[in-house]
Amino acid sequence: MAHATWAALVVLTGCGAAPASPVVPGCPDGVMLIATRGDLVRLAGCGTLRGLTVRSGATLDVSALRALTTITGDLVIGPTVAIEDVHLGELRAVGGAIRVVGNGLLRRLHLPRLERAGAVMIDGNPVVTAIALPRLRTVHGALRITDNAALEVIDLAALASVDQELVLTGVPSLSLVEAEQLQRAAAVRVDAPGLPSDIADRLLRAAGTR
Repeated sequence: MAHATWAALVVLTGCGAAPASPVVPGCPDGVMLIATRGDLVRLAGCGTLRGLTVRSGATLDVSALRALTTITGDLVIGPTVAIEDVHLGELRAVGGAIRVVGNGLLRRLHLPRLERAGAVMIDGNPVVTAIALPRLRTVHGALRITDNAALEVIDLAALASVDQELVLTGVPSLSLVEAEQLQRAAAVRVDAPGLPSDIADRLLRAAGTR
């Protein structure tokens, strides 16, 4: 009987020592780099980040960052060689700059809920065809979309003001810019031979240059 009792205690003690479920760590405090799928998984539940850089040779789906609503610093996408679509569905504010630069296979940039940013630079993405920032209202710096040879459409439907210059150059395939609400920009430069003249004139009027 004593032997059986001791055996039972051993079994119970072993059960009690089983490891607990792993604790999900809190969101890190600092500028985060995403280079692997593991990085994406680690940040998937974060609503606010101090800064975010995506720089990778891997095929990544950044839409996995479904909880992300605010970046208090910069958002940097690039350089990358295998990402074809950047979609951050819940991102509403970027306190610093947005820089999307040097992404060899990027075809579409879509930030459907973004309302404000410190500055925007989208440069040197050779196959991007569409940029959609339909709720962006205010840019507190410059907005530069340059050297994107395949770019056809830019959706800035809600854009009202750009505190510094608005630049559209090096975009020979650009045929549509939706920016009917734009009222103010410190300066406007447009060099887009495929853009209808009425659209170009509307953009230039925002800075009083037409």
